[in-house]
Amino acid sequence: MLVLESHPCTIAPGNNNSSSRRQRWHAFGSNPRRTWRPSMQSTNRSDRRRVALIKGAVDRGSSGIDIKGARPTSPRAWEVLMETLQDQKVNFISPQEAVFAQKRGVPIIDVRPALDYCSSRIPGSVGVPFMRSITGNSVRQNLRRAGFAFFGIFNGTEFNPDFYKDIEAAVDKQKGAVLVCGVGGILEPLGRGGRQSRSLMAAYELASSGYKKVSILQGGFYEWERAGR
Repeated sequence: MLVLESHPCTIAPGNNNSSSRRQRWHAFGSNPRRTWRPSMQSTNRSDRRRVALIKGAVDRGSSGIDIKGARPTSPRAWEVLMETLQDQKVNFISPQEAVFAQKRGVPIIDVRPALDYCSSRIPGSVGVPFMRSITGNSVRQNLRRAGFAFFGIFNGTEFNPDFYKDIEAAVDKQKGAVLVCGVGGILEPLGRGGRQSRSLMAAYELASSGYKKVSILQGGFYEWERAGR
């Protein structure tokens, strides 16, 4: 049996749309004391990709992420991301379709920050943050922290190194998943309505690692709440 270590979220009364009672929930990838030491002997493609991400994060840009060597927000990265998601037939679904998928056993994966997930979320969803608060003091992390501070942001984020481990524990590669972030993103060319999002970046990482039937909640959690779910 696989036992998942996770960080309990304490929900204040009235903050959760699925219950008004104080509850304890779990968000993966938010325990700073947990460590994972990947084996470099792995021959599995997704394992090799995960190892490269974690051990080579300093070479993947200030956030710890890149798309074919380009910053996630660059035009080149956007072209690669669009092509990959379209080739893999990653699609956007409505809140009602997400509910139907969940009833069929497809997990809803919330990739928003752990604090957002703990505050309010889709009932039955699993919190696997794509990004986390900057926690270390490496040169890369301090530079990234300073960059956020320059714009008056003092809770900057970086790639969550537990993302792959927690995804593997929560998602069956063949069954797929519904990804949820705050806004959902728009998969159109930049300058013509395209909008980057954590769901899109997470979908790209999953599609590149062999996951099938990946969907994104159209409009993200904002649309879920707007629809009165």
